[in-house]
Amino acid sequence: MNKKLILIELNEFNKELLEKAVIKLNLPNIKYLLSLKYTKTYSVDLEEHQGLDPWVQWVSIHTGVPLLIHKVKRLGEVPNLKNAQIWEELSEKGITSGVWGAMNASKNDSKGCKFFLPDPWTFSESAFPEKLNRFLSLPRYYAKNYIKPSIFSLVKTSLKTASVIFDKIYLISLVPEISYSLLSLFKHGIHNYVLFSLFDLISTRLFINFKIYLRPSFSLVFLNSLAHLQHHKWDKIFINEPTKFCLLTIDKILGMIFKTITEDEALIVTNGLSQKNVQGENYCIYRQKNPSDFLLSIGISFIDIEQCMTNESHIFFKTIEEKEKATEILSNVRFGDQCLFDVEIDKINSLKLYYQFDYFDFIEPNSKFNIGSSEYDFYEYFTLLARRTGSHVPEGDLFSKGIKVPDLIKNHLIKKYIISYYKC
Repeated sequence: MNKKLILIELNEFNKELLEKAVIKLNLPNIKYLLSLKYTKTYSVDLEEHQGLDPWVQWVSIHTGVPLLIHKVKRLGEVPNLKNAQIWEELSEKGITSGVWGAMNASKNDSKGCKFFLPDPWTFSESAFPEKLNRFLSLPRYYAKNYIKPSIFSLVKTSLKTASVIFDKIYLISLVPEISYSLLSLFKHGIHNYVLFSLFDLISTRLFINFKIYLRPSFSLVFLNSLAHLQHHKWDKIFINEPTKFCLLTIDKILGMIFKTITEDEALIVTNGLSQKNVQGENYCIYRQKNPSDFLLSIGISFIDIEQCMTNESHIFFKTIEEKEKATEILSNVRFGDQCLFDVEIDKINSLKLYYQFDYFDFIEPNSKFNIGSSEYDFYEYFTLLARRTGSHVPEGDLFSKGIKVPDLIKNHLIKKYIISYYKC
């Protein structure tokens, strides 16, 4: 079978922002995107932190079933997934694939998957081929430790990532992206919105190299920098400098991908879910500075901890007793009369639990949280990332070419139309 399709997962983009940017910034590739066949999507999940999150919605899209069925509610829970993902089902039909950066996803034993790069936060998953784990080394470390990184670990992981970027196989093709990155850092400085955009840029060039060389029938690339920008830097009225930089870079990335698409290759670009601008609302995003230090300071013993995307972590224990003690302590961390964390016991792994920051009002400097009669300085262990400017909404958007998709669908049905495309 010679049919080809590329799925671009432009995470959480706001369609109105893209339309505004095309007018203000003259972005040819986003303009082309907006000219494609349009489909409105929507999620059956309606509450943030309880299903209306990208690490849930992308699993729904990849498996073709909603949260109620696949039951993967948290980032990092993909080992619990029982439903076949798009590339697994295609593999069973003898159709090859290449998956790059898919959120909360797993290659599993998909023999038709010619390359697979997990997102930086899903700690259980490895890349394929193995050398891509070296490329993932720096983004995986920085994505989890950007508040308080170790210089030694930054250097160590940077060298591993650079060993792939500067490999003679890829270096020549990456020269334009490396030049753009250096100029951008010089002009804008080292900010997360810059770093995340540049990661998407360089990562996409590597994806294109793998796609051209291995020629999968189905290919997928996930881009997250615009979602991060909208959450943290999105101005309701103006296209500010961070937004301008991110959108210009996204336009550049889309142009790189569009140039590789052949006339007979179908295209889907979707956001999974969207965001609305909430600038001015006093919704604060906090993050642990160092989760290990925090847990040890409040008397919790553990063997490992994996911090996720924003303010949530998975903790692993040696004994049931340690887990039960940790559950008790974390459930009783309070700020005033409110619990600071949402704590969940893993239903499959009896030696793991999940906790997430569950307080979103502004906390004054020198404030204390308490566990029983013991008080702790809040900002010794946590930092204010931002007052959020974008929040999740269940509505989403899909643009397509060369594939039949209805004007309105539930987002988890996207898989159905991809699989049907290969049956035609």
